[in-house]
Amino acid sequence: MSPVLSLASVTFREVVRRKVQVNLLLFGAVLIVGSFLVSELTLGEMHRILSDLGLSAMQIIGTLIAVFVGATLVAGDVERRVLYPVIAKPVSRTQYLLGRYLGLAAALLVNLAVMAAVLSLVLVYEAGSLAPLDGALATAVAFQGVQFVVVGAVAILFSSLSSSTLAAIFTLAIAIAGQLTNEMRALWQGPATWVPQLLWYLLPNLGSLTANEAVIYRTPPPASAWLAALYGLLYAATALALASAAFERRDLR
Repeated sequence: MSPVLSLASVTFREVVRRKVQVNLLLFGAVLIVGSFLVSELTLGEMHRILSDLGLSAMQIIGTLIAVFVGATLVAGDVERRVLYPVIAKPVSRTQYLLGRYLGLAAALLVNLAVMAAVLSLVLVYEAGSLAPLDGALATAVAFQGVQFVVVGAVAILFSSLSSSTLAAIFTLAIAIAGQLTNEMRALWQGPATWVPQLLWYLLPNLGSLTANEAVIYRTPPPASAWLAALYGLLYAATALALASAAFERRDLR
C-alpha cells in the first residue's frame, strides 16, 4: 500500500473514533429525526418542512465536523510532535497532507451517507412510498458532499499554516462567508468598491453548491449542477496545492 493510502486509512480510523465527530454525527441524526416531529405539529407541507430542516441539519453538522476535525489534523500532529517520525520516513510532506486529507474526506462522506440514509428513511415514512428518493435528493446530498470536501480542504490549508485554534477559527469564518458570496456579489454590483470583488474571487462559492430547494419544492435539479460541482472540486484541489506548497517550506523546528 502506498504511503498516501496508508495515511488515509489511519486518518479515517482516527477521525471515526473521535468523540467530537461521533457526538456531532449523533446530534445530526437527532436533528433530522426531530425535524420529522416538528413537521407533525404543522398543518400541511410536511414534506417541505421535513426536507428543509433535515437538509439544513445535515449541512450544519457536516460543516462543523469538517471544520473542527480538519483543523486539528496537521496542526495537532505538529503540536504533539507526532509528525516528525512520519516525515523522517520516505514520506514527503505533500504525501502526508494528501493522506490526511483523503482520510478526512472519506470520513466526511461516510458521515454524510449515514445522515442521508436517516433523512431518506424519514422522508419515505412520511410519504408512504419511495417517491422522495429521486434525483433532486441525490443531487442535494452530492452537493453537500462537495461542500464538505471544499471545507475540509480549507481546514487542511489553515491547519498546515497555523495552530489548531486559529485554523478552526479561520476555516469556520471562510465556511460562513462562503455561504454569503452571492450577497457579496450584490454589494459589488452596487457601490463601487474592490473589496466585495476580491472576496468574490477568493472565497469558495458554497452558496452555489446547494440543491436543497429542488428537494423542498420537488423541482428538477438545476441543469448546470455538474458545473458547480466541478468548481467545488477545483477549489478544493487549489486549496490543497497551496497547503502543500506552504507546508513544504514551513520550518517545523
